[in-house]
Amino acid sequence: MFDERRYQKCGVSVHSFNDGSLALHRKLGFTEEGRMRRQVFAGGTHHDAALFGITAEEFRARKP
Repeated sequence: MFDERRYQKCGVSVHSFNDGSLALHRKLGFTEEGRMRRQVFAGGTHHDAALFGITAEEFRARKP
């Protein structure tokens, strides 16, 4: 993505109740950049959506 397509940044939205996905994105080096409050309705209640991002430079620094 960063090399072949020359993207500068990758962004993703994760449901705040999805602990596994939140942990995975943090482990991959994504930074939580914000939250969209009460964005998702699931299981009869509203939840936040966590916004994560990683730049090309951050990705390359983690992967020599």
